[in-house]
Amino acid sequence: MKKNISIAVLLIFVIAATLAGCTSTVGASSSWPGLAVSDDLVVLSYGYQLYALDVQNGSKVWVFPAEQDQNIIFYAPAEFTENMVIAGDYAHNLYAVNTNNGSLNWKFDGAESRYVASAFYKNGYTYAPNADKKLYVLDQNGTLQWVFQTDGPNWSKPVADEQYVYLASMDHHMYALNLNYQVSDLIADEDGTKNLVEKPVWKTDLGTAIVSDPLLADGFLYVGTIDGKMFKVDASNGNIIWSFEGETKIKSIWTKPVILDDVLFFATEDGYIFALNTETGESVWDSPMATSSQIVAGGVILNNTVGFGTIDGNFVIVDKDQVTSPSLSREGSIYTTPTFKNGKLYLMMVSGEKLIYALDENGREFWSFSTEK
Repeated sequence: MKKNISIAVLLIFVIAATLAGCTSTVGASSSWPGLAVSDDLVVLSYGYQLYALDVQNGSKVWVFPAEQDQNIIFYAPAEFTENMVIAGDYAHNLYAVNTNNGSLNWKFDGAESRYVASAFYKNGYTYAPNADKKLYVLDQNGTLQWVFQTDGPNWSKPVADEQYVYLASMDHHMYALNLNYQVSDLIADEDGTKNLVEKPVWKTDLGTAIVSDPLLADGFLYVGTIDGKMFKVDASNGNIIWSFEGETKIKSIWTKPVILDDVLFFATEDGYIFALNTETGESVWDSPMATSSQIVAGGVILNNTVGFGTIDGNFVIVDKDQVTSPSLSREGSIYTTPTFKNGKLYLMMVSGEKLIYALDENGREFWSFSTEK
């Protein structure tokens, strides 16, 4: 298991993948635990297995696969459907696992590289980005419906509204695609199968690679790039509404932004938290908030505040007026985006005593879990 991950090394992997177009040897950009939370289960993507825990007490419900298989490595967060979780591994496979008992419903093995990002599920379809420069779309039985090809690896989870699905790629572009296509709309791929989308509804060049997940809110996409720019993009046509890079050049953005009270919060790799007016893209603070630690995990909305986890193990809490609350700390490093659901804050730790903690907003522990026996 990777520990004390170097962000500088990961950036080298990103740049190498972008310039060389290499997908099969891309570095482990997401080689830290993945986290997904529903009303009933917490699912951890961690090394050779998926761990499903009871949200109430952290007890183990099931593990997939039941026995460790060293050919399977999970890091991308799972995606919940009505009765399954969808999870991709680093061995090119996408699994649909029954949430009740951890049994395998189906497996898709048509990709050629690793699943770094989480899949996205909507209306019976799974949209699965892969480092092989493709987005695979499957029905509820795991049957391939159509494929979209980009010019670079895809390390970001798609988002969707009722009209389009949106994909951010390391080829510098944001894409809009129809939620589904008829066979008559598709063209043949390299092996002659008619399953390839010929062109997107729109695409927008953001200048450099995108490894963060975009945020879709009120008809606009908010997405950051590894050269330290945050963009607001009109989801209907791909037009750039504004971009922000600060008065001085800011570092790379790995985090998905969040919006609270019309303020967009995001963090940069060098540990600064920014707050922007969503309408204008202008900073609402005189200066960004310094955390003194690198940040690669996305933010999470609590009640009237926003929190970001840092690599030194602190969960930093701030509101739109830049008023801070006491940080929550645990042993280890926070690389995984925390989740706040039904009054519980879930923090995953790398190199700590425990893998995950369920806390209240004040840091009181409900339960914790470690895979070590």
